[in-house]
Amino acid sequence: MDMRIILHLVRHGRTLWNEERRYLGHEDQGILMEGRQQLLPLRGRYFAKGFARIYCSDLLRCRQTLNVILSDSNLAAVPNEEVPGEFIPGVEYDLRLRELDFGDWEGNTYEDLKSDLSYRRWIDNPAEVTPPNGESWEAFRSRVQAFLTGLYYGLGTQRAEPEVLVVTHGGVIRQIVAATLPHTEFWATSVSPGEALTLQLTWDGQQWQGVRLSE
Repeated sequence: MDMRIILHLVRHGRTLWNEERRYLGHEDQGILMEGRQQLLPLRGRYFAKGFARIYCSDLLRCRQTLNVILSDSNLAAVPNEEVPGEFIPGVEYDLRLRELDFGDWEGNTYEDLKSDLSYRRWIDNPAEVTPPNGESWEAFRSRVQAFLTGLYYGLGTQRAEPEVLVVTHGGVIRQIVAATLPHTEFWATSVSPGEALTLQLTWDGQQWQGVRLSE
């Protein structure tokens, strides 16, 4: 019988570079106080839910986001001091869930790069152009696909419709949606920092096929 799961995809809380509209890939930046506060609705939604698996990007902003979501109190979720980024037992921290590595373009804005011809070509066709010292589109797509395939085998033969939480980055969420929802382009999905979307996925023997659920 085909396996069916509910996949909750959470984008990390807001960072300084998100506010400044700078490219943020593998740069290990934490979330802002405002970003922590914006996560409290997600904490209310997910804290008591019994997830079959929890996956998280290993980067600090995602670890902090997960710590807020799983905090045992609203007050503890938004302390005056910096939110810690401890690794939580039982959570699977996966490098494949990292954002695209923008290489030399990390920390730059569109205005900074708009006169760079290679950047303009990348915007027009990211599958054919790689950021200098960054990650190719095929490498990014392949590692996200490998995560999705591994998700099926990691869940085993559970009979119920297990729920899975993934805390990751905007580009990864877009790629997961594009890979699982028919006729959905990468740029068709928009998830702001601190927001989530939910998919119902069915494994057809080779890959996941899904639909988007309303929250």
